Amino acid sequence: MPVRSSSKNGASAPRSIQIQIPRMLVALYEIRNNRNVGHVGGDVDPNHMDAVCVLQMSKWIVAELVRVLHNVDTDTATDIVDTLVERETPLIWEVRGRKRVLDTGLKMKPKTLLLLYASNGAVSERDLVAWLEHSNASVYRRDVLRAAHKERLIEYDGSTGTVHLSPRGVAYVEDELLPKVA
Repeated sequence: MPVRSSSKNGASAPRSIQIQIPRMLVALYEIRNNRNVGHVGGDVDPNHMDAVCVLQMSKWIVAELVRVLHNVDTDTATDIVDTLVERETPLIWEVRGRKRVLDTGLKMKPKTLLLLYASNGAVSERDLVAWLEHSNASVYRRDVLRAAHKERLIEYDGSTGTVHLSPRGVAYVEDELLPKVA
């Protein structure tokens, strides 16, 4: 049952707006100020665990505001917030809508994962083939997309031709590919 707000018109606001978000903001403020997450550069090294917590809580708050204020379901709100989070990597260059992997020594699977990492949401199989300049779409589909799907690095839907990077794929890019650039 929703908690009644104290507004003049007596309209009710969801519990998340009245209780949960304000409480999360206090926790975020505490972590940011007292656990060195908000400090960049210099002699302060933010704790990875705290930074992940702040990121996830912040994403939840924004998604909840989108869900409530725009009257959409949770999955739609989460997808909207995920598209706002842009991942940048020096390994990807974009020009006139085409993305290119600058490390020419990488194999197709890591290149594919990097392209998906640098994209918001689903990417079409056709775009990936074009961006990678792969000579044979059916071979790419068989050797890269289906193989990465079996490893749960991506979610590949052959009927729609769409590819999503999975959380496991994100971790692979961040743990295996990006550290080699730094």
